[in-house]
Amino acid sequence: MMQRLGQFFSSLRYEKLPEKEKDDREVQTCSSPKPQPTSSGHRRQHADEKGRWPVALLSVKGMTCAACSKAVEAALSSMAGVKRVSVALLQESAEVHFDDAAVTPEELVSTVEDAGFEGALVNVRHPRQQLEVLRMRVTGMVCAACSTAVENALLSQGGVSKAAVALASGEVEAQFDSAVVTAEALLTAVEDAGFEASLLSQGGLETLTLRVCGMTSTASATAVEAALRRVPGVARAGVRLEEGLAEVWYDPNATGPRDCIAAVERCDGGVGGSTTGTPPAQPLTAELLRSLSPWGGSGSGEGAGGGGKGSSGTMSAADRELRYWWGLFSTSLFFTVPVFIVAMVLPMMPGSEGFMSTPIIWKIPCNQVVKWALATPVQFIVGWRFHRGALKALRRGTANMDVLVSLGTNAAYFYSVISILFHRYEGHRLEMDEPMKFDPNGYVPTDFFETSAMLITFILLGKYLEAAAKGRTSAALAALAALVPDTATLVVLDEATGAVLDCRDVPSALIHRGDILKVLPGSKVPTDGVIVEGQSYLNEAMVTGESAPKWKRPGDVVIGGTINTSNPLLVRATRVGSETVLSQIVRLVEHAQMTKAPVQAFADRVAAIFVPLVIALSLLTWLGWYMAGLTGVLKDALPPGHTPFLFALLFGIAVLVIACPCALGLATPTAVMVGTGVAAQMGILIKGADALEAASKVKVVVFDKTGTLTRGKPTVTDWRLFGAVEGGSGAVGSCWPGLGAPLDLATLCRCVGAAESASEHPLARAILDFCRLHLVMAQHGATTRDTAAAAAAGAPGGGYPSKDLHEPSGSGRSGSRASQREQAAELEALLPKALDVAVTPGVGITCAISTEHLAQLGAAAAGAAASSSRVGSRGGSAVALPAALGAAAANGTVRVAVGNRLLMQQELVDIPAEADAFIGPMESCGNTVVHVALNGRLAGVLAVADPLKAEAAGVVAALRGRGIQVVMLTGDNWRTARALAGQLGIDMVHAETLPKTKALKIRELQSSGKVVAMVGDGINDSPALAAADVGVAIGSGTDIAIEAADYVLMRDDLEDVLVALDISKRTFNRIRINYVWAMGYNTLMIPVAAGVFYPITHRQLPPWLAGLCMAFSSVSVVASSLLLRRYRRPPKVLREVVSGPLRTAAKGLIPHRKSLDEGADAGSGGSGHSPLLPRSVPAAANGAGSKRASVELMWSERSALRTTDP
Repeated sequence: MMQRLGQFFSSLRYEKLPEKEKDDREVQTCSSPKPQPTSSGHRRQHADEKGRWPVALLSVKGMTCAACSKAVEAALSSMAGVKRVSVALLQESAEVHFDDAAVTPEELVSTVEDAGFEGALVNVRHPRQQLEVLRMRVTGMVCAACSTAVENALLSQGGVSKAAVALASGEVEAQFDSAVVTAEALLTAVEDAGFEASLLSQGGLETLTLRVCGMTSTASATAVEAALRRVPGVARAGVRLEEGLAEVWYDPNATGPRDCIAAVERCDGGVGGSTTGTPPAQPLTAELLRSLSPWGGSGSGEGAGGGGKGSSGTMSAADRELRYWWGLFSTSLFFTVPVFIVAMVLPMMPGSEGFMSTPIIWKIPCNQVVKWALATPVQFIVGWRFHRGALKALRRGTANMDVLVSLGTNAAYFYSVISILFHRYEGHRLEMDEPMKFDPNGYVPTDFFETSAMLITFILLGKYLEAAAKGRTSAALAALAALVPDTATLVVLDEATGAVLDCRDVPSALIHRGDILKVLPGSKVPTDGVIVEGQSYLNEAMVTGESAPKWKRPGDVVIGGTINTSNPLLVRATRVGSETVLSQIVRLVEHAQMTKAPVQAFADRVAAIFVPLVIALSLLTWLGWYMAGLTGVLKDALPPGHTPFLFALLFGIAVLVIACPCALGLATPTAVMVGTGVAAQMGILIKGADALEAASKVKVVVFDKTGTLTRGKPTVTDWRLFGAVEGGSGAVGSCWPGLGAPLDLATLCRCVGAAESASEHPLARAILDFCRLHLVMAQHGATTRDTAAAAAAGAPGGGYPSKDLHEPSGSGRSGSRASQREQAAELEALLPKALDVAVTPGVGITCAISTEHLAQLGAAAAGAAASSSRVGSRGGSAVALPAALGAAAANGTVRVAVGNRLLMQQELVDIPAEADAFIGPMESCGNTVVHVALNGRLAGVLAVADPLKAEAAGVVAALRGRGIQVVMLTGDNWRTARALAGQLGIDMVHAETLPKTKALKIRELQSSGKVVAMVGDGINDSPALAAADVGVAIGSGTDIAIEAADYVLMRDDLEDVLVALDISKRTFNRIRINYVWAMGYNTLMIPVAAGVFYPITHRQLPPWLAGLCMAFSSVSVVASSLLLRRYRRPPKVLREVVSGPLRTAAKGLIPHRKSLDEGADAGSGGSGHSPLLPRSVPAAANGAGSKRASVELMWSERSALRTTDP
């Protein structure tokens, strides 16, 4: 009966099931025995269609049966713009997918009411935008006004949420909604703005260019394109027959370059479809033209084909730009040199007057004809790119440097032409109309074609030098890209035996994900991957900046471009192409170079009015001098042969061409480009120019404690069970509530380990290592790690090898992943299952454990210990769970609470006086004490020590020496926090802060008006990193995509914080110098060109010399930015004290490893210390020795900066 009622109520629920369940229900009711599954393409299209539209949730009152729900659905579905309707009868609601451009939510409610029901709008969920990132290369940008025009053209397109333009590199990055606007539309928008644009990348797709040999007809080109499009994972492909090239956009997760080359070479060239059946003239072959970055990348653009030799390939964008400007300059120079000789050299040579004044065409003198003929190609062929740029700029309503150059050169050229034609039309005679015959009534020629030609030539020279200098600004990125080797050794393994079947060299660009690569000693790792076989030291200094080689074993991650120094390795490629660490670094730095620093807004504002202002000043200059000439003020000051109009025109042209907007536009991007590139070479990744500017003004640096100031590798140093009796192997004498038996250390470890196995906190890793070690020791009847290892080696069934007992699972980022998995599996077998786990960040963790499972594990450990004792061991008898526990334990649970004192308060757990007596000294020595409560009673505590980093005190002292306030922010207790702060010399501490309250502390510091930087590991302090003005994630290794961080430090070294702040300050100071120079140049030289000093000196600045000054002004700004390449790291800070008294005192404060033989008995008197570390410092360490060490560790900042590494 109940089953029938359930079926009836289910029938009343109409269209409420998810789409997949609804389809399954319809298939089951279908009469066909074998339903046809929906293709993945249709499912994806349906999901995309659903995700495109907003969803309105309506409340519909008055529905009583299925007919009512169908009536509501029919009414809503009949509306234009409604895409999908789901009505839930029992919930009295309707979910409507609709087009908000055709219908509104209010109209949906009205439709429901018109159908006879009560409708109300609950909410509207708008679809998440499918944002893609597009990168394009734009040519034709010459100043800040051009970059602003490109940015505005992109932002004017619907669906574009963000656009960033890098003027120095000519790259543009746009973030857009692919459902609203296409990539082709964005390219068209840039081209309509007057620039040339080419697509570099889009979304997750990668691009490659193939050179196809043997493609000689349209049929073969069509066949090649079709073959490429048939490759799974290829999004689109295009073929350029006249160039013999094929461009492919593909998904690197699905295919790669080798598949595309194989597809082309398998193609029949279109012959298969012909009626003649004639074979192709030659088989098709393809080779990969390596895609190079705009700064040159690695290699020389060699092609990489299917086994053949590479060809010349393509040229980098920087090289193409350099060659382009050199071609224009050399052509212009070829015509300008003769013009210069005729205009300025020959008149000074005796006897040349007659030759130059000889009429040859229409009675025009020879020198004028020659200058006119040679200046014309320079003005209209070589200089056409300036005139074209000026026309495009004026068409879009802006003005740039091209407008100034075009106006100045055209004024000089056309005035010269008009002057010649005017004198010829009026029949004027020259002063030297005939050789050796002087006519006092003749005129002096007033043409100056040399000004036009020399202006263009000098400007082109400046552009060439500027391009060469800009190419050097990205030398750091080019050096990073050059780390990748050209070839790799591809290995084919037998899947059954693992034996090597084939080994051959392939270009690195042809590596696919999953390939097995052989890396010989002394060679570079070709791509990111995981070691499959072999062990070796790898030098990662060129990527992370870490000078010490790292030991790598099977399962460890390797980075492409690093050097294998000792033994051969087999590596499985896991990341290729743009996914590698090197590619991510380069892309992140390029993105930083595209962002605008706030100071760049000043240049943008000036650039918007600069050119119109210069044109206005030029007109005023011409008008002022012309009126002075007409009124006779300059009657005696006019040069021979000059009219007032010509005299004033030369001043106006000089003002036009001496003004340089390029210097202002290049001041910030070139400095940012060099600074971020140099920082990347040091393992410091800067994500934006705005963060760089903020870092240069930092006044407060906030450090997280765990993993930042400390090593991040905590270990349990001491433990204690409370209420223990003498000689009970650490067991509590009376039965523990809920257990029915006494509590010993092994049981405590099982309870704590079960709880902490669900946590990712660094302290949890340390506690799990402690639990694993003690449980293994208990299982093998051992009391130290050595006896446990010996027992494990000799016990039946094996056990942990010695190296696994000596190496905790959390012993570093580069630890063997395979070993960690084995240890985790073994630990899972030793621990009970945790139930009802609840994690409270910053407080602790609670769970429940079955007492029956505890009893089973205790009995198994007792049996294993008894077996081990028969084999024999050095450590004595086993520490086993009492047998009474197995008999007494009922099918109940034990509530376990592991955390700090705040968690004990929340769990209403009292802290006895004996516990406080133990906890106080531990916390005073800098240990973190973890409380363990079972069933509401404090069962024990674990003291965890995380040693300070060697450089921490020196870095804090160096920051204070720079006038920067240092703050420590930690979730640890106040006593431990103050102890560590005293050792480091930090005078402001915020302790017992939860992750969500750390951001509030950051905002409190910002409220005083200071710029705050937060330094953390980017794991549990992301809110604080995001809230700070500058977020610095330290020790990220290969994880460089931490969203909350503005700076990513790849090394786990606090000194990089000093370097990051220092290089930011140096870079921003260089930006200031560039702006001072750019503004000072224009402020000084424009009045000089306008003739301010002419009444005193009677010397006029020639327009061609003004053009030369303008060309070199932008070059000087780039050269100023290049000085950042000479940046050197600050001096090393104090890392280790070598003086006797201070060294002794420091060792007393910071726990350190000793010989393993110093491990003590694990359970004497219900307390003990971890066999991982010696006993912690006793409470007496808080005396004079501790104070002395604290004072001496807070060495003066001056000494800390001068000292070097030992």
